[in-house]
Amino acid sequence: MDEARYRASEQKVWQTVGLSPTEQRVRLPCTGTSIRIQSVGDGEPVLFLHGGPNTGTTWAMLVPHMKGFRAHLVDRPGTGLSDDYVMRGDLASVADRFVGEILDGLGLERAHVVASSFGGYLALRSAQATPKRFRRMLQMACPAMVPGMKTPKFMQMMRFRLVRWLVPKLPPTEKANDDIMRQIGHGASLDTKRIPKLFFDWYLDMQRYTNTMKNDLSMIGGALRGTAFDPALTLTPAVFGAVTTPTHFLWGSDDPFGGEDVARAVVANMPHATLEMLPNSGHLPWLDDPSSVGAKASAFLSA
Repeated sequence: MDEARYRASEQKVWQTVGLSPTEQRVRLPCTGTSIRIQSVGDGEPVLFLHGGPNTGTTWAMLVPHMKGFRAHLVDRPGTGLSDDYVMRGDLASVADRFVGEILDGLGLERAHVVASSFGGYLALRSAQATPKRFRRMLQMACPAMVPGMKTPKFMQMMRFRLVRWLVPKLPPTEKANDDIMRQIGHGASLDTKRIPKLFFDWYLDMQRYTNTMKNDLSMIGGALRGTAFDPALTLTPAVFGAVTTPTHFLWGSDDPFGGEDVARAVVANMPHATLEMLPNSGHLPWLDDPSSVGAKASAFLSA
């Protein structure tokens, strides 16, 4: 961990988007660790939960396009500048308590939630367990652990202990990151240079200067059973049916974790869910078109 260098890299991102977040730390009883939360903007509170391997700053390209909200960007346990920790073991129990414990730490009774990938899993389980803590929920593309989800090759490789030990020790490269981004559905945006270089510079620094990769790759590897995730973690129709929070899915049409058939099956099991497929978008759709996704997100959360 080189906190000073990582903070310098983050600062470049925030300066470029014209924002200056404050930050605080919140202790989570479910993991026994302290997490960092960056907050920016004014208005109704929105909790942002990222996937992996990633950190809260991944949302920095989106939040300038969401006016009228107080965005709280979470570094999950073990990522970014949160305490060193590997999320494994009873993930379902942690997920059920996750959002509520963060809101307790922030002194908030309720909030909107925007979530992606593994953050989507945490949000869905929290929503069925503690529905009164949620206002509205926006899911960005395919949440982790939904029925029918596929696993990209780079994640499948994490089932080997040697690989997940070795990868964080190797110097990160632009070529490797380009390959991963293509594997998660962003090839069209890379080819047309829609994602700014600043994002990739920051992402490389995240790998260099924090323990995010080491911890999240260990989590991913520990949850795999062969080339797929442990079936015991798969979200069931009962979980989906218990989510009463108004929920909207912005699902990239190029998301390799799950296509439109997976998306429609998920939404069909949720009593208050809607779906919008986003053309030419991957697993992190706000990177492909932050202004359009920001407008859609703002409209739904404000409804």
